[in-house]
Amino acid sequence: MTYNHGQPYSEDFTSILNQYQNMIYYNIHKLGIYDQHGEFYQEGLTALWESYRKYGDHPTFPRLATMYIRSRLIDLIRKSNRVQDRETIYEYIHDQPELNQQIENFDPSFWNTVRSHLTEKQWIYVVKRIVEGKAIKEIAHEEQVTVDAVKGWGKEVKKKLRPIMIDFL
Repeated sequence: MTYNHGQPYSEDFTSILNQYQNMIYYNIHKLGIYDQHGEFYQEGLTALWESYRKYGDHPTFPRLATMYIRSRLIDLIRKSNRVQDRETIYEYIHDQPELNQQIENFDPSFWNTVRSHLTEKQWIYVVKRIVEGKAIKEIAHEEQVTVDAVKGWGKEVKKKLRPIMIDFL
């Protein structure tokens, strides 16, 4: 039998999980999370367990569990974004000299091909980020848009240019 602050639990965690498992899935869906590897579900499960250990006998347990799960999922989103930003910055810093050397070797027909596949904003991203080496924040400030908008341009550029780059490398 498991104890909570000296009090025995009236239900075991398996029944709590069966009862509240959909709450985890609901919060994952509500936050728009694509949980390919199940890490967000695992985080929600851990949050449910912790909230059950702390507040399992409390009358407002469902509300507290929901808040715990949602908060932990949001924290994991933020942590994942920080890690992704650090990896992107690391790759950019380490690949920049090689990239600049490669850019100098491309001919004008390459740039015309690239330009023809991109929107105006995506082309701005290529020129300012890749050719001129400006920071994302700097581009956002110059273009008077959010940092997320500039990152979005970059993601689209990568998607569009991946097949094109194979022909030129």
